Amino acid sequence: MNLKKLSSTFLLTMMLIFTVSNLAHASLLQPNVYVNNQKMDIYAHVSVVGVTYVPFRPIFSKLNMTVNWDNAKKSVTATDGTTTIVLTNNSYTAYVNGKAVQLINPPVYNPDDKLFYVNLRFVAESTGAVVNWSKTDTDANIYITNPNLK
Repeated sequence: MNLKKLSSTFLLTMMLIFTVSNLAHASLLQPNVYVNNQKMDIYAHVSVVGVTYVPFRPIFSKLNMTVNWDNAKKSVTATDGTTTIVLTNNSYTAYVNGKAVQLINPPVYNPDDKLFYVNLRFVAESTGAVVNWSKTDTDANIYITNPNLK
């Protein structure tokens, strides 16, 4: 009888550890995104090389940029009147105000969810924002601060 209780307790403990571990891991791989301390309704995705990706439309919109999507080229152009950013699917070259900028990893179009994912740090810093990470053992948040935003 004691062996049965011990086995059940061990099994339950292992299940709880595994569940909490998976939740923490998922949270670190999909951090929350805040722009000027307002939480966005998106999660970032961190690639294996550490590049943080987000869907382009919500982040550009939050940064007060007008967005144009070219479905044929799988490229996005975003502008706020002073800064224009052009990103193309799988291209290691982005354009900021017409100047070519080399990227660590290219933006990616995902045909499954039909979303175009862009490098969050590149986009934020190209618009004059500052990006900071806040990590614990179980959670991660990204804070983008742009004093030009209202």
